Amino acid sequence: MKKTFCALLCAITVAFMATSCYEAVNLAEIKAEYMEMLQTSASLESIDEIGEFLDLHLGRFETTYADQMLIAFEDYVFAFDRYRPNYREFLERYGDYISSALASLYEIKAEEQENPAVIDNTLQMTWAELAGRALELELFIRKTNNLTVQEEAVDIFENYIRLMFMGVGDMPIFDSDGIFNENARSTYAEFDIFFPDTTVAEVLREYMYFLASIDFQIDFENIEETIAFSDMCSRLVLEAGKRVFR
Repeated sequence: MKKTFCALLCAITVAFMATSCYEAVNLAEIKAEYMEMLQTSASLESIDEIGEFLDLHLGRFETTYADQMLIAFEDYVFAFDRYRPNYREFLERYGDYISSALASLYEIKAEEQENPAVIDNTLQMTWAELAGRALELELFIRKTNNLTVQEEAVDIFENYIRLMFMGVGDMPIFDSDGIFNENARSTYAEFDIFFPDTTVAEVLREYMYFLASIDFQIDFENIEETIAFSDMCSRLVLEAGKRVFR
């Protein structure tokens, strides 16, 4: 997650300053208690306690503030156990109180939890499905104007681009002889034909151009060659994350 825990707490503090005077007294008390809870060491008990606290109070705040509060809780849980945030539960419990943009992001995260791209270092999707997920995220990032949600979505987007470029574990992008995966090659070429004006297609073109320069094969014993490929992938992943905002 790109938002640091401290930054989110600061954002919550600033957000509450805009609240009306009378209501602000009560909300400020809730805010102070909430921030104090978030600064305790995370445990199963504290996570349950904060979740129940949000059940009681999140609906009292405007969606902008509610978003910040829930994202802070998400980060709190994530720091304790990255697999513990249950996004489907988040939606069921808090979906009525948060912005449509954050709710849509949690739908995407819930889908990833329920149908992950990778399990135990094993790819669960075809190259075409990975490209489809990346495109879905690109379109989502472009249509929302919520910067916090965009930044969260870019993290996921970049991960799919990385998987498309390098594969994983049981399904690397090059076989044991250093030959580029033929199915990936044809899939990416077709993607460029059907979605040429997307960021995904743009970085794929640059990726394929590099591969063409090495004849779609790599010598794993050639350190310079493997480093060049790795550096190219890392650069294009970051570029994809930047260009998707254009």
